[in-house]
Amino acid sequence: MESMKKKIMEIEEIINNPEHIKTVDLKTLFNSFLSEIKNRIASYIGDYPTFIEPVFLEENVKIGDDVLLGPNVFIGTNSEIGNYVEISNSIIFENVKIGENFKIENCIISKNSVFNFSNLILKNSILSGINNREDDIRKIEL
Repeated sequence: MESMKKKIMEIEEIINNPEHIKTVDLKTLFNSFLSEIKNRIASYIGDYPTFIEPVFLEENVKIGDDVLLGPNVFIGTNSEIGNYVEISNSIIFENVKIGENFKIENCIISKNSVFNFSNLILKNSILSGINNREDDIRKIEL
């Protein structure tokens, strides 16, 4: 658990300085972090999501209807996942809001990001910001 916390802090520090991102180093750290995720799904708000282990949910995560999480998913405190969302091999930092009908694979979503729209498919990206449509997304390819 301690190693997982250390790596998540390192990843956050890297993505907070996007002009200095070395994608090879980030990919290595990202994959190492995903390989260490342990299952923790006891506490969430929502009705019957489907989990493909391992999935790690921090406190106060809200999950919409017909959601599929996993494998290898970390979702931070106070995050909200909309209806009809699929997330795999991804890190969602704290205070993130994801709209409906999203499919996210191999992505990192930075802290306090908001996606106030529906219908998005994304792979291999770092995502951030407050976004009201797909064209507004700040994205860095992994």
